[in-house]
Amino acid sequence: MKNWLNLGIKYLFSLAILAMLIPVLGRATWTQVLAVALVFTLSTYVVGDLWILPKAGNYWALLADFGMAAFILKIAALFLPRFVLHARGVFIIALVITVIEWLFHFYLLATHAFGKETKPEA
Repeated sequence: MKNWLNLGIKYLFSLAILAMLIPVLGRATWTQVLAVALVFTLSTYVVGDLWILPKAGNYWALLADFGMAAFILKIAALFLPRFVLHARGVFIIALVITVIEWLFHFYLLATHAFGKETKPEA
């Protein structure tokens, strides 16, 4: 149950960031924004939040989140029709998402979302 709540929170902030920044830095359809937010949420939650964060700490999880965000956005821009986002937009959105992820990791660590103690790290 805790994972569903965490996924919901992560999806909402990912969707909000993408919905606010993509129209400013590029363009995409609403369906594409929803799909990219979903792919980002699921992949970074499993890899960054459940796997890397408890084992390696916040720094490495943030690096992974930044890299995955940039990769997912660039792949979307390459393969989705009418999804236009240049390198500057990819970098800015990935950076904003990483800052919000930093706060989300504090939430995950504070609520013991992993079911065990993790490495506390800023």
